[in-house]
Amino acid sequence: MDLLIRIGYVLNYGLGRDIAGRTVAKLPDDRFLVAYPGSGGQWLRSLVGNLMNPGQPVSDANILERVPDLYHQSRRGFKRMARPRIIFSHECYDADCHGRVVYLVRDPRDVAVSIYQQRRTADGGLSSLEQFVASDFMRTDQYQGGWAEDFSGAIQQHHGSWYVSRLKQGFLGTPASWGENVMSWLGARGEDPEGLLMVRYEDLFAHPEEVLERIAEFLDLRSSVERIPSAVRMSREGAKAQWPQQPGIWQTELPCSAVGAIEAAWSALMVFLGYSPASPGSGS
Repeated sequence: MDLLIRIGYVLNYGLGRDIAGRTVAKLPDDRFLVAYPGSGGQWLRSLVGNLMNPGQPVSDANILERVPDLYHQSRRGFKRMARPRIIFSHECYDADCHGRVVYLVRDPRDVAVSIYQQRRTADGGLSSLEQFVASDFMRTDQYQGGWAEDFSGAIQQHHGSWYVSRLKQGFLGTPASWGENVMSWLGARGEDPEGLLMVRYEDLFAHPEEVLERIAEFLDLRSSVERIPSAVRMSREGAKAQWPQQPGIWQTELPCSAVGAIEAAWSALMVFLGYSPASPGSGS
C-alpha cells in the first residue's frame, strides 16, 4: 500500500493535483483566515464565503472555490483561482504570508472541549476529557496544528488512501499547542495593525454583523458591507452548518484539573486576550 501511495503522489504531483499545504506558493495580495483547530474557523470561513457571493450560499461543493484551505485544495487549484485569494488555514505563523491575516482566537478551555468532542465523534475509543487535556491538548511535541486533527477520523474515513496519495510524505502540519499557535502570530504581527486583525470567537458570536464588518473592511471587501446581514443569515441557515457553540461551555464540561492545567500554562496570554482565569471551584 505504501508503494502505491508513493506512486500516486508522484502522479498527482506531476498533474498539479497534490495537496498544496503550508508550502503553497504565496502571492503578494493573498489574504488569510487563520484559526487554531476547534476555534470556530469553519464558521468564520462560511461567513466570509457568503459575504463574497450572497447569491449562492456556501456549501461543501463551492467552499474551495471561494475560501480554499491548505488541506484540500491542490496546487493547480490555487494557481487557477482569481486574485486576490482568501485562504484558510490552522497554521502557525508563516514568514511567507505577506498579505493581511484575520486570526480568530477562542478561549483555550472551550477549544479543548471542542477538539475533544470532534475527535470523540470520529473515535469512539477516545479517553476521557481530563485525560485528553493532560496527554494530548497540552503537548507541544506533536502535530496539533494543520490538518492532523482530522487524520484519526474524517479524512481517514471519507478520503483514505486517495487523499494520502496527494500529500507530501511526512508533512501533516505545524507542531504546536494553542498557546504557541496564538503567540506565533501575535509575536510576528501583533504590532502591525495593517497586517493582523485579531478577532475573538466570543465577540463574533455575540455581535456577528459588527465583527464581520470589521473583517470586511480589513480584507478590503468594503463593497460587500451591505451584504453582511444576508451573509450572517445564510451561514446560520446553511443546510450542513451548525451555529457555533455558546461561549463558556468549559464551565460545565471541563474538569477542574484540566482547567488548572490550561490556566497554569497560558494564564498570562489568556488575560491579555480577555479570558479571565477561573475562580476556585470552577469547572465540572
